[in-house]
This record gives sequence, structure tokens and C-alpha cells, in this order.
Amino acid sequence: MSGNNKAKNKKVLLRCKNLWKVYEKNGVQVPVCCGLDFDVYENEFLCITGPTGCGKSTILKMMAGLELPSMGALSLRGKPITKPNRERGIIFQEYSMLPWRTVFQNVCLGMEILNISPKERKEKALKYLSLVALTYAKDRYPYELSGGMKRRMTLAMVLVTNPKILLMDGAFGALDAKTKMVMQAEIIEIWKKESATIVFVTSELDEAVKLGDRIIVLNSKGAVMKIINNTLPRPRHGKVAQEPRFLRQFVALREEVFITLKAGTVQKGAS
Repeated sequence: MSGNNKAKNKKVLLRCKNLWKVYEKNGVQVPVCCGLDFDVYENEFLCITGPTGCGKSTILKMMAGLELPSMGALSLRGKPITKPNRERGIIFQEYSMLPWRTVFQNVCLGMEILNISPKERKEKALKYLSLVALTYAKDRYPYELSGGMKRRMTLAMVLVTNPKILLMDGAFGALDAKTKMVMQAEIIEIWKKESATIVFVTSELDEAVKLGDRIIVLNSKGAVMKIINNTLPRPRHGKVAQEPRFLRQFVALREEVFITLKAGTVQKGAS
């Protein structure tokens, strides 16, 4: 299940080349991401996992243009990433919304900033609220929403600007188990309907195995330990996920990710 065979016949959307991020703390240079080399392909669902503090969130911030690399390069379709851009939408674990605006008004916010006409704003907002199954709540305010509803609204707020790549940082981490399962199934449906490209950071191995086409496992030093191809058939939820053959494959892949992650964590302690 490991290796880069899935790269064949795939079109590169985002390229990460010898990427380093180094912070200075008390006069000491502290590397967070170390020599990262990988590609993100069009229409791929890529998961990134690794130990706490290995730079997972920092990678997404650099992809979004919110932080610049200390060394190396990031490019989207061959063009360097140097600042935030509507082509790269990012969703953090924290909810990003204005409490005094309704769901509909929050979804329209990005389009207002882009000076999109009121008619088009309305059409697109209703389209994406329908996509995330939230049309019925369009006139509610954030305080009236559950965690799952807030996450759906955040998704609609980003998707409505039509990003080429969606960056998700622990987006479902704060949800309860049932809501998380629902959102995992829904993000896959959105990914398929929108022919989207998603880079999804998670610390949960089950989530990485359930969602990803490939799984990048980082070690404690912020370097790539292994890129694992996920050959599990889709869909990966519902009755299919209860079949003995699927369960055996799922457990085997999760074990491969776990063993890789454990080796990368031990590596830091041994240095």
C-alpha cells in the first residue's frame, strides 16, 4: 500500500519542494518542517498526519500563503505561493464566522469582498447551502447552530469562492463522534460533487485511513517518513465498511500508518 504508484497519470496541482520552516526561539533556530518534498494532485484527497508539534498546521498555513517558507518552494500550477489567494481556501479547527450575521449573510461575506453582484451572491450562496444541507437554517445566527451546523456553514463560506484547493486543519476534531462520522461522509460527497482537491490535516489515524487517497506520515522532526497509497475501495462508510474483507484491509492500513508514525516518534527521542 505504500509508495508513489498513484502518482502515475496524475496532474500536479500543488508542488512542495525541499520545504523548510524554521522559527527562532530565545536566539535558537528551531526547525518545524524539514526538507519536505511531495506533490498534491488534481482531484486528490490527501491526508497529512504526524505527532503533535511536527508542523502539520504550519504546512497548511504555508500552502495558504499565511506564512512563508524559510527555505524551499511551494507552487500552485507552477506559480509560486507568496500570499493568500482565493484559489486556496483554508478551514481551521476554530469556527470562522461573524456572530451578528445570519448563516446566509456569512456565506455571502467572501463574495461581498470580491465585489460579486447581489444576484450572483444569492444564487451561489443558496447553491452551496443546499450542497452542505443547510438551506433550512439560512436565516439563523451562529449562536443558534450546533457544532456540525457551524462546520457545514464554514465549508459553504469557503466553497462559495470556488477555491482550486481546499485546506482543512483538524476540521472535525472538536465534534462529537456521531457528528464527526456524518461530516466525514459529507466531505467525501462534497469532494466528489465539486471535483475538489483537498489537503486534510488530522491526528486521528482512523480518519486519515477513512478519507485519504494518500496519507503523508511526518516524523517528530517535521520530515516525511512515508507516503502511503490508500487502495481501500470507496465508499468507506455504511454497510461496505462492515464487511469482513474491508475491515481487514482497513486495520492493515491503519497498522501501517501507526507503525510508521511510531518509528518517526521514536526517531526524535533517539537523536
